[in-house]
Amino acid sequence: MWTVWIIVGTCIVIAVAVLTSFLPAFRTAPLSWRLLSASGIPLSIVGVNFIIRFWEPTAGPYRANELYPFGNHLHTWAVSFGFAWLSFGLLFTVFALSGLRDRSRIVWFALLASWFICWLPHGIIGLAFAWAGGNAPSLEAYSKWSSEPQGFVLLLFNALTLLAHFGLSILGFVMTGIDFRRERIKSQ
Repeated sequence: MWTVWIIVGTCIVIAVAVLTSFLPAFRTAPLSWRLLSASGIPLSIVGVNFIIRFWEPTAGPYRANELYPFGNHLHTWAVSFGFAWLSFGLLFTVFALSGLRDRSRIVWFALLASWFICWLPHGIIGLAFAWAGGNAPSLEAYSKWSSEPQGFVLLLFNALTLLAHFGLSILGFVMTGIDFRRERIKSQ
């Protein structure tokens, strides 16, 4: 398990170093762009949570679709997903702070498009669960898991982190969109 902590710790140090280098840009940014850039941080936190939670180090021999260094194929998917969230959150934050320098509509649209594409499969899954009525077994599994203190804390943490991401994202996109509209009206 020490390899998990070394690798995750290294990734966190790298992410913090990159984010720290953008602190001056963050401090001078308008509130709208600060909110938008800050929305990437909760995604990175959720990514780290996925990596730590699902990584079950295994020894070889490895076999495709069965066993990987991160555990079985489902754990490997979740760990890979965690690294993807960590990197997407980092890129989203940095890209938003870079885009505000020239108040680039192209950067804003790229952020919106990437955010939408990133969340699209989750929306489809949620709608499919609701439409097909297959949510009862999932709710039972989560109810059982949340009845234990560790499960409850983890579910609450994930829910609050994702609410922070969605709140910051929506406010950031709306407020930066309003800023663009004001600038366009002013220039006419």
